[in-house]
Amino acid sequence: MLVRERFEAIQGPHVVAGTTTRAGQVVRNDCTLSAVYNVREATGTAFLTQSQLLHVRLRVSRKGTAYELECLGPLLTELPAEASNVEAAAQDLSGGRLRTLSVRRHASSGRLASGRPLRPVAGKQLVVVVWPRRPGSAYDNYRVELGFRLPKAPLVRERVVYTTSISCGGSSYLQAVAPFTNDLGFVNAYTVPEDGKPFDFIVPRLATGISSHSETTRTLACGR
Repeated sequence: MLVRERFEAIQGPHVVAGTTTRAGQVVRNDCTLSAVYNVREATGTAFLTQSQLLHVRLRVSRKGTAYELECLGPLLTELPAEASNVEAAAQDLSGGRLRTLSVRRHASSGRLASGRPLRPVAGKQLVVVVWPRRPGSAYDNYRVELGFRLPKAPLVRERVVYTTSISCGGSSYLQAVAPFTNDLGFVNAYTVPEDGKPFDFIVPRLATGISSHSETTRTLACGR
């Protein structure tokens, strides 16, 4: 069966890079996230927009260490191992043609900010999708569609995280930001629509309840 899943662009690209000038320096980057949700109310369905300001802090112990903090990391998806013909493309919200994106299947190397190796569980594969980088207010003016084929099944299970990317000295890793976790997040289970119709991934909430905004700080260590 054909699975077509669409993902909302929620992260504004912003990179901070350089070389530390003193020992124990704390490098700072502030990342903006924004998502729109369909919510049910007594009067019907409404739209809820939530935003988050994520303060990323990287503590570097040595002077002269090269670093880079990128707010727009790749999308990580843990799919069934038998998923084939995995492809991703971006399309503007106004329509137009699909533009093919870089996809890496069966990714077996990498690290999370927690220090854990980035590996899929048994029977799964890790797929890495690189987002388009768009400046200014156009950063979220598109959707990414991930398509793949699977043997027919009543349910498909996956894990998905949006990430930021960090490199420091000779090490690099990812920090999950939606959901805000130290692993690949929770398992989603869904029924695939008939006739290969696309469906939308529901972004984890960026703020509690019906709040419109949240703010949080994540302090990381270089070389972990």
